[in-house]
Amino acid sequence: MKVVTPTDFNEMIIADKKEFFKEVGIIPEYTGSVPSGSLAQSVIKGDNHLFGSGHPSTIAAARKAGAGIKIVLHSMIDDPDPDKMHMTWLVKSDGGITSPKDLIGKKIAMSGLGSCVEFLNGDFLRRNGISRDQVEIVVMKDAQQEQALRHGLIDVAIVHPPYNKIARNRGGLDVLTTSYQIGELAGNGALSGLAVRAFSEDFIKQYPDVVKAYIVADLRAQQYINEHYEESLEVAADFLKVDVKDMAGNIYPKQKWLKDEDIDFWVKLGERNGFFAQGEIKASDLYTNELNPYYTGELK
Repeated sequence: MKVVTPTDFNEMIIADKKEFFKEVGIIPEYTGSVPSGSLAQSVIKGDNHLFGSGHPSTIAAARKAGAGIKIVLHSMIDDPDPDKMHMTWLVKSDGGITSPKDLIGKKIAMSGLGSCVEFLNGDFLRRNGISRDQVEIVVMKDAQQEQALRHGLIDVAIVHPPYNKIARNRGGLDVLTTSYQIGELAGNGALSGLAVRAFSEDFIKQYPDVVKAYIVADLRAQQYINEHYEESLEVAADFLKVDVKDMAGNIYPKQKWLKDEDIDFWVKLGERNGFFAQGEIKASDLYTNELNPYYTGELK
């Protein structure tokens, strides 16, 4: 199964290294990195089989553009613990940014357009009365943002684990806001981190048994992380070549299948911030539980 090589904490690392994939007959073939905004398209083209890093918003945008891709499973959720948080907005302690209003005219870095970062940052700006044309968005990989921030090339870094923890451990930076705080104001802090896993509709039709096996292995990895969090950090740190003291991760929901209301959180987020027209996207059209053996009752 062709998958993008993880560059941050991901249950796929655990599914591979703890052999949950092997147990169901899946061998991951790592294909290197792909910009977050291009991952869905790479799945449609077949360059990758799994959409293994992203959120309902990306799938909604891809389907809106006519792409045949569908969510088959949830992944992580957000958490108020700084070491288990989806994303952190970082500014220099002496940079003069202490409130959202200070962002006007400033450069905000994010890993990709049309991504979770753009959706949540858009909601943050909107709630604070700032339009998107009042700030400058700079597309930059998470791994590059800390140094760019410290050297004054950008004014705000928005980073995922482990880069948020690495940056905080070095000091000299303050947290302006977090994805969890933005999600709470939007109605659900945990869902602001809801990630999803998807395949192309062609792949689902051709290889339903592979999709089913993947769901089983990924859910086992999710449960393992929740129950063995510190060990999972060590495994991921070794894979990513990161010092374990700088490693941060994510937690996962206890549910074993997708729900309309969870996906709809991201649809509504997109509607409020002008990414989708009202009623243009239906949450139920974005996902399927048909191949989830826990949903169908095949497994308990």
